[in-house]
Amino acid sequence: MLELPGFYTLPPPQRDQLLIEAVLEQHEWHYPRNVAYRRHCENRSVGAHITEGDFTRVLRPTAQTFKSYVGELGTAFPQDCPADFARWVAEEISVAVPPERWAGLRPRYSSLEGLLSALEALFAAEGWRIATSSGTSGRASIMVRDEETFSLALDSFFLGIQHAWGIDLDYRLIFVMPEQTRIAMAQAARFGTEKLGYTARGQVAYTVPFPASPDVIRIRTARTLRPGIRGWLERHIAAPFMNWMGEHVAMPRSIRGTVDVLRQSAAAGEKIMLFGGPIQLHGVALALRRDGGLDLPLGCLVGTGGGMKEAYDHSYAEIRRDIASILRSGGQPIRIRDVYGMAEANWGSFECSEGHYHLPPWLYALALDSADEVIAAPDAEGVLAFFDPFGGGKLFPPFFKTTDRVHLINGGRWYDPARACPCGEPTAYIEAGSIARADLFDESGCAGQV
Repeated sequence: MLELPGFYTLPPPQRDQLLIEAVLEQHEWHYPRNVAYRRHCENRSVGAHITEGDFTRVLRPTAQTFKSYVGELGTAFPQDCPADFARWVAEEISVAVPPERWAGLRPRYSSLEGLLSALEALFAAEGWRIATSSGTSGRASIMVRDEETFSLALDSFFLGIQHAWGIDLDYRLIFVMPEQTRIAMAQAARFGTEKLGYTARGQVAYTVPFPASPDVIRIRTARTLRPGIRGWLERHIAAPFMNWMGEHVAMPRSIRGTVDVLRQSAAAGEKIMLFGGPIQLHGVALALRRDGGLDLPLGCLVGTGGGMKEAYDHSYAEIRRDIASILRSGGQPIRIRDVYGMAEANWGSFECSEGHYHLPPWLYALALDSADEVIAAPDAEGVLAFFDPFGGGKLFPPFFKTTDRVHLINGGRWYDPARACPCGEPTAYIEAGSIARADLFDESGCAGQV
């Protein structure tokens, strides 16, 4: 099978045909093995064998797929029914998991983090890593990845960073995020830097000083609370306290820690990539402005991800302008690039020098119209859908429809060289400024990530 880096050198027609054939093969592999996927296909009159014309009928909504435990279990709190949650997981993946494998679960756990940790321990031999979306919609998507799928996610993310932004093993990586969390983007950062040796060489820093469990995030957002007295306590005591701590303790400490690492890197002449959410990075930049800004070595970069997930006095464009005016690299305004993705996907789409978001060449991306039909054109405005047959692993079929409306250029098999991005990258891309994300309680995915 072609390795992910090899896709960068394939001509678009050959690449697209290879992807189409791989989607057909993956469907035939998953259909008899994955209960939830087969049920979805049968509901749409799709059988074990499909053609390219059936592609839209096998797509599943990203967040509904990974949040379907809520409807299946009748609760947003799977820690209250661990065995039922384990059965849901078993139906969502394409490997056989006999019930005796989860017989060691307790009848109940005090937190979602406790349940997910217990499942990872039970399935340590398979290398299970369980990630969640940010949970800011009120209900977190929960994604189980085995060793192969998780390794592919790390390869995809860091290969994209290297290819699109030129970030190699010589850089120091500074993440304005917690090291201990299940949020997919931060989880990929932590384990990816370990896999590539950044951590062992002391070239990585995480500057949010407190862990962020899915339970803490749920309570802080206060959109889904426990019933009864526990919910009252969460809303009126825990959430206000956590948010006060975040504003007055965690955020200031994170900003100070980030500024200290940046100054150390500048003094040592280290090239750095500073990565985090826009609001957190803005706080760092404003702190540096009080001392006249900071000039870093040539080649440094600021990466943003996760979108604007809370109310803030400044727009994303204003944040970028402020960062560029305060942080310099080699005497020039520092490069700032964004990444588009979602916790439910095994990939990230990295912003290029022209402001467009390039999709990985191993991804077969389409835009769908209001009738969920493919817009068969190189210039398409619609809902983004994707198939990830090489980078998505084989634990579940990576064929998904998002809720994000985009302006997609050169998607699917409709590559037009005349519409290639001026940056020179011959891949499908999303036009700058065209991504419209949904914030529907049960339908939106996480802007995460990776």
